[in-house]
Amino acid sequence: MDLLEVENRLLSQRNVLLIQGMGGTGKTTLLHHLGAWWQTTHFVEKVFYFGYDEQAWNRQQILTKVAIELLGETGYKRFQPLSELAQQKMLVKRLRAERHLLILDNLESITGANLAIQHTLPKDEQQKLQSLLRDLVEGNSLVLLGSRGEEKWLAYGTFANNVYGLAGLDDEAASQLVDKILAFHGVSHYRKDETQGAYLQKLLKLLAGYPLALQVVLGNLVQQTPQEILEALESGSDDTLDTGKETGDSWQDKTTNILRCIDYSYGNLSTDAQKLLLCFAPFTGVVLKDMLPQYTEKLQQQAVLADLPFEQWDSVLQESNNWGLLAPHPEIPVFLRLQPIFPYFMRNRLQSQPNYQAAIETAFRQHYDEIGGALESLLNSKEAQEKQLGQMLVSFEYENLSKALDFALAAQVSILNPYRALSNYLDTTQENARGLALGESVLARLEKYPDEALQGKLGTEFVGVVDDIASRQLFVKQYIEAEQSYQKALKLLENLADIDEKQRGSMAASVYHQLGRVAEEQRQWPAAEQYYQKALAIKIEFNEKYEQAGTYHQLGRVAEEQRQWPAAEQYYQKALVIFIEFKDKYSQASTYHQLGRVAQEQRQWPAAEQYYQKALAIYIEFKEKYSQAGTYHQLGIVAQEQEQWQQAQEYLLKALNLFAEFNDSHNVDITVRNLARLHQATNDDALTAAVAKVLEISVEEVLKMFKPV
Repeated sequence: MDLLEVENRLLSQRNVLLIQGMGGTGKTTLLHHLGAWWQTTHFVEKVFYFGYDEQAWNRQQILTKVAIELLGETGYKRFQPLSELAQQKMLVKRLRAERHLLILDNLESITGANLAIQHTLPKDEQQKLQSLLRDLVEGNSLVLLGSRGEEKWLAYGTFANNVYGLAGLDDEAASQLVDKILAFHGVSHYRKDETQGAYLQKLLKLLAGYPLALQVVLGNLVQQTPQEILEALESGSDDTLDTGKETGDSWQDKTTNILRCIDYSYGNLSTDAQKLLLCFAPFTGVVLKDMLPQYTEKLQQQAVLADLPFEQWDSVLQESNNWGLLAPHPEIPVFLRLQPIFPYFMRNRLQSQPNYQAAIETAFRQHYDEIGGALESLLNSKEAQEKQLGQMLVSFEYENLSKALDFALAAQVSILNPYRALSNYLDTTQENARGLALGESVLARLEKYPDEALQGKLGTEFVGVVDDIASRQLFVKQYIEAEQSYQKALKLLENLADIDEKQRGSMAASVYHQLGRVAEEQRQWPAAEQYYQKALAIKIEFNEKYEQAGTYHQLGRVAEEQRQWPAAEQYYQKALVIFIEFKDKYSQASTYHQLGRVAQEQRQWPAAEQYYQKALAIYIEFKEKYSQAGTYHQLGIVAQEQEQWQQAQEYLLKALNLFAEFNDSHNVDITVRNLARLHQATNDDALTAAVAKVLEISVEEVLKMFKPV
């Protein structure tokens, strides 16, 4: 993708292009690859590479090197006695007429001052270099420039606004590189390890496809597990990036290189700016730029940080962007994306400044307590767009919320907002195993709190985590464990001090409701109904009308399972009235769907179809594709029962396509069986072809699947 985009920009916009990216994004690797590939495919004839990390190439040196390679011995003899301007004129004429590639890499060195790599050019040499590149514009030869910065001094008359932002490898390329690195070090087994594999995925997400960061950090897997490396990076441990030697260059050399890149950029900032940028140390991956004023308020409340030059944020961010330490996120510009190793670098620096570190971590925790609350509200919103926004934001902020949760647990303060944001997000993505692991890890730390700390607000949060764990256990069908956890939550709740009775009753009603779910899942109908009625009575007592709706809905499910159709419909209608009153459109969908099931079971086809269509419209609005599949399937059955063959085929194929997309083999099989019955009734060859296309198999295989029915 990078190769095609670079070619397109060079050929359609301007033959001079700046490839800009943070340290470690693979600019140099890409530039070398482009040169080799284009020469192999005869896109260019010769490639001339000048790396300013190696030396400060001035115009005369560039002209001399190009002349030696391009003109041959005879041509170089005519070239050598000429003045520098005459030499430029002679070479430019040749370069403009032929297709060659000129690469100038690591241009940030040219204007650097007091940096780790001293390969700068004086002003007059900068102007000479700019003159050479200007003369090549609109010629046949191509010019690629690589830098961490914007190189504004060079832009006019050369690359202008022709800039390609490099933001790490794409997923496929990164995965291939990771496989090669793991294989080289003999640690490919971590890909398949159930526990460490999950930590490896977190590590890869943090490294964001940056080639140098991947090589340096994954090289440590020889001596450390993914979990150990991840924990060390998060803490800023001194000895994280250190392993044995690779063939050729040592890993220590690569480690020094990546840290030197960051120190090179960081060292270019003023002392005040460096201190200000340390406030980003707790962040992982991204910073939500729009919330920076709110974060600043929290930082200013810390006495040790109060004198930092917060008014310089804009200029510091711009300079940090110029030097490749951060950049606008390519997908969501409201986020700033941090160079992956940069937070590690800053955490390491903070270890020698414990007062600063404690203050910054406190401000970060308080900031994400507020952000967590806002994100949880979005995730629980009754508006589809807000709910989707919440999911997107948490997907980017997951690691930052996790870090804030960790700080809150260490400080033994409220964990409610970051924990709920994370847990609710995992609900929306249906990652119950991951949610269960989150809850259990938090519970293990809460249980180490002194008893007196787990009263009042923290006590209710403790109960909430136990309740959350039970819900996850229920989802993964650990029914005995779920019931034990819910009973534990009730016992904790009974012994909890410093909360009002309405709150205690509300939490107890929620637990009784969930115990009803546990019994229902085990088809223990009398026990389920008893728990639901107990929950309902408490909710009615405390006038919690909205909360009653969910319990009415579940009572409807219990009645439906026992084929008590009038009772089921009555409960569902009560739930629906409340959901409509509270404008909870999302919850209405599930109740409409169940009302459709009740009508369908009583062969009330028009009513069933009407309910299903209402549910479907809401699922489509909320982009709930998996839920759409179940409703399409039921609409297909209703149409089939009425011998509306074409309509039935359309609905069932839509259901099949969605179930296949979600790799739901069980429901795929059920839908195929219903399509087989439809085929027996219609003998429509187009149906078998359509099923074959969805399942990506042959028509003959579909006919074999249809035959037993």
